[in-house]
Amino acid sequence: MRKIFTAAAVLALSACASYGKPVTQAQLDAIQQGTTTRDDLVASFGKPLAVTKNSDGTQIMSWGYSYVGFAGTNYKSQGLSVILDSSGKVVSYTTTDMANPYQ
Repeated sequence: MRKIFTAAAVLALSACASYGKPVTQAQLDAIQQGTTTRDDLVASFGKPLAVTKNSDGTQIMSWGYSYVGFAGTNYKSQGLSVILDSSGKVVSYTTTDMANPYQ
């Protein structure tokens, strides 16, 4: 019984894991400078992981996605940060794709 529990624990610890939702090119194409609003972004990407409020009234909303395959054999990580003006409309955005740290 102890061997079965140990084997199950090892398999559970080496299983796949993900956090967030991947960002698609279609979602990025829908972001329009001066038109897309904070509410539009939340509808498209969900609740942001972080919101930074700057002293000039602008905001930065950030989302992230990470996936690690079985035993680290596959890896994907994305980030999206969107700058909004004081009226809540998009000024610009930045995407980040991170390299696989396991290779």
